[in-house]
Amino acid sequence: MNFIAKLFAVIQGLIVVLVTFSATPTYAHGEKAQQPALRMRTVHWFDVDLSTRKLDVNQILVVKGTFVPSLSWPEHVASIEDTAYLNVGVPGPSFVRLDSRVNGVPTIRSSSYKRGEQYNFEITLKARTPGRYHLHPIINVKDAGPMIGPGIWVEVGGDPAAFDNSIKTLFGQTLDLETHGFANAASWSAVWVVLGLVWFGYWLTKVPLILPRFRRASALGENADSMITTRDRQAALVILVATLMLIAGGFFYASERWPVTTPLQTGKIKTPSLKIEPSPVLVTMDDARYRIPGRSFRIELTVTNSGKSPVSVGEFASGGLRFINSAVLKVTPKDQDDLVATDALRVEGGSINPGETKKIVVYADDAMWETQRMTTMISSPDAVVAGMLFFFDAQGRRYPVEISGPMIPLFGG
Repeated sequence: MNFIAKLFAVIQGLIVVLVTFSATPTYAHGEKAQQPALRMRTVHWFDVDLSTRKLDVNQILVVKGTFVPSLSWPEHVASIEDTAYLNVGVPGPSFVRLDSRVNGVPTIRSSSYKRGEQYNFEITLKARTPGRYHLHPIINVKDAGPMIGPGIWVEVGGDPAAFDNSIKTLFGQTLDLETHGFANAASWSAVWVVLGLVWFGYWLTKVPLILPRFRRASALGENADSMITTRDRQAALVILVATLMLIAGGFFYASERWPVTTPLQTGKIKTPSLKIEPSPVLVTMDDARYRIPGRSFRIELTVTNSGKSPVSVGEFASGGLRFINSAVLKVTPKDQDDLVATDALRVEGGSINPGETKKIVVYADDAMWETQRMTTMISSPDAVVAGMLFFFDAQGRRYPVEISGPMIPLFGG
């Protein structure tokens, strides 16, 4: 048995070594791991783009786009209408955020967003560390976690030592935020570590130590307090007084040294909805079926056009995936990982004329349903799907409309 155990341990060690030296860097954020219900029925993102995809350290990057909280928000997920925060997902401290706005309102603090409303966002970043990053806009929802938007690759070059993160205070003082306060924090940390070591060192002088003392305390039971001597109590009092003096002294010193401070931004702000013209397109999803063997999503719709121009379906977007009707819309992927199928949307029924109510069938067929792990929607308890349809008129005006409803999986050919 000893030989087998040793052999097993050696094999385990070899596996660890092989895995360690054969591992390659990973760049994904794990958005595939999110359940399709979260990706399809929480936040719809579109028109997300970057001001540039290649820049140097200290240069500015602006992330822009639009999001619509879904009307089909899952009931078991904490609502975005409670507390939410616009953020950016990128590996490590690669950028410094200088500003972020939703519908023109600064989003330094948390906010809330109404379901079914449209919001334009803009995030201004400053490049900090060279590298190649997959950058995502994110909305962190309280008690629900991050709702991840589409990712775009950005490459940062330059010298990291040249990064400048300085600001000017109200009193005209220039501060380097990369190092400001570090010495003060390190000094106070050292003070507390020394105080802790003194207290720990005192008890190391006690005999017996740890396990023997624990056994004795267990044996004494309710009388274990008798092990604490007068000297122990005196030492504890000295440490307590020193601790309180350090806290009080630090408070008065900080108040005298920095009389004007900025309070923590813990409140919430109100973000107004975007004022847009009512859409002339009204859509009802009559039926939705996903055929597993063919990776085909089929949607039957009833569409009413109350506008003055015919409209046609140009795009269907769901869960970060985009399916394009190339007869209506031409789209060029932003990079090799852009989740867009440029000719994967097929429409039966044609365009919808002004004043017409018409039934059409939309097919979104592409392997992305499987490669992006969206096929697990067939195992969802409520089997509800959602997405955005984009209609276009003859003048190129776009009308986004959310659709949602139950989905039936088809396992046959």
